[in-house]
Amino acid sequence: MVREITIMGKCLAFYPFRLLLCGAISVVLLAGCVSKTAGDANTLRRKNVSGLQKIAIVPFQAIHSNDPEITCIRCPVCNTTFRTSAFTGNPEKKIEGLFLKEISSFQRYSLIPPEDLKQVYKRVSIILSGKNHVEILTKVGREVGADGVIAGYLFYYTERKGLDYSVERPASVAFCVHLIRVQDGTSIWKGVFDKTQSSLMENIFDIVPFIKGGGKWLTAEELSLEGIREILKSFPNMKGDL
Repeated sequence: MVREITIMGKCLAFYPFRLLLCGAISVVLLAGCVSKTAGDANTLRRKNVSGLQKIAIVPFQAIHSNDPEITCIRCPVCNTTFRTSAFTGNPEKKIEGLFLKEISSFQRYSLIPPEDLKQVYKRVSIILSGKNHVEILTKVGREVGADGVIAGYLFYYTERKGLDYSVERPASVAFCVHLIRVQDGTSIWKGVFDKTQSSLMENIFDIVPFIKGGGKWLTAEELSLEGIREILKSFPNMKGDL
């Protein structure tokens, strides 16, 4: 089963909770029903994932440009266009660590962590320089005896400017994660997260994340963790599905 999750939209910030909760309920009742907002899971197509037991997770990569005029960039696996901007440090390593921790907790697969794949990935990337990225990933998978390879890419990462309940600029993150079947190089799952946090008043129907987040402005790392947990809800076999 191939699952693609796109979580685009806005999170929430702190306002007097009781007043806003009542307001949200009132709006929902008046509206009668609420259409699905961006952030819901959608299954786009199905592919066989049976036999997938050992998964290699290659080091996550930052894909962005330092040129301020370049505001969009393509994913090297699926060619989907993402917004982008320059960022400093290595936030992709934070997201990699968060992802590894979350997926490891399910214990459904035998995982080869990124740390164990650094040298293999570097060597194969040099040997297959100029080849498409899926070929590199499948070659890495074959060399370590994996059935599947997970690759993650960070395109946009802006830290909040301010405090928990008062900000000048909210956190904003955009990344995607792919699961490639080594046998034939087929992408059998893709999770996408692209979100900028905003206040509850700006997005009144997004009240569940508001409650879970304690009604505060999240850091970029906290926003990334929210995204990872959302996309992993549809990861193959996480609920025993095939």
